[in-house]
Amino acid sequence: MAMRATARLMGLGLLLAVGATGAATADSVSVNRPSSQPQPQTTSSEFPDATLVRVDQPGSTLLRLDGIITPAAEQRFNDALNSVPSGRPVVVELNSPGGFTMSGYRMIDAVLAQRQAGRTVATRVLDGQSCESMCVGLYLAGYPRYAAPAAEFMVHAPRLAENGRMTLRSTDTMVKRLVALGASPSWIEQVKAAGGFSGNLDYRDRADHLAAVGANIVTDLLH
Repeated sequence: MAMRATARLMGLGLLLAVGATGAATADSVSVNRPSSQPQPQTTSSEFPDATLVRVDQPGSTLLRLDGIITPAAEQRFNDALNSVPSGRPVVVELNSPGGFTMSGYRMIDAVLAQRQAGRTVATRVLDGQSCESMCVGLYLAGYPRYAAPAAEFMVHAPRLAENGRMTLRSTDTMVKRLVALGASPSWIEQVKAAGGFSGNLDYRDRADHLAAVGANIVTDLLH
């Protein structure tokens, strides 16, 4: 058990290093918004901020994020996470179409830092809800990762905030980040083969199928 815990901490240290060096130099929008053509310049003010609800339960704290990941949502989330008493387990419940990559990457790093410090931070998606685009990276930052069998996950190529165009660099950054967080490389290749990171397709899958094919997105199905 001690060796396993040490290996897990070493892995978290590596993920934090990837986070520090792997972010794109320009912010991107990775949110489920139908578009087959490049979009005009986008700012975070064009999107409503996700709501955040904190519920202190016996033995753990629930942080529920509903909506789009924006800088304001990031700030509220990180403040709430840091305010939970040291060592107290946290469950991050997600229902989000994604959002801005820089904010999402910083939220991921905040979760990883908490886990490296010894806190259990689990993530969860409930039945009838979804975790899409940038949300998938945030979901992967937690462990264990719970989901209802019918919960839906979606990945695709992000688009640059200033002009709405997809770039190979921002997409490559996101793909590498997903793999570093634990997504199975073979599953990533399946998504690529299906066109899921081409900019032309939103690749969707249910939690039960992801678990069945060994994608290592969902670690525990809810019953």
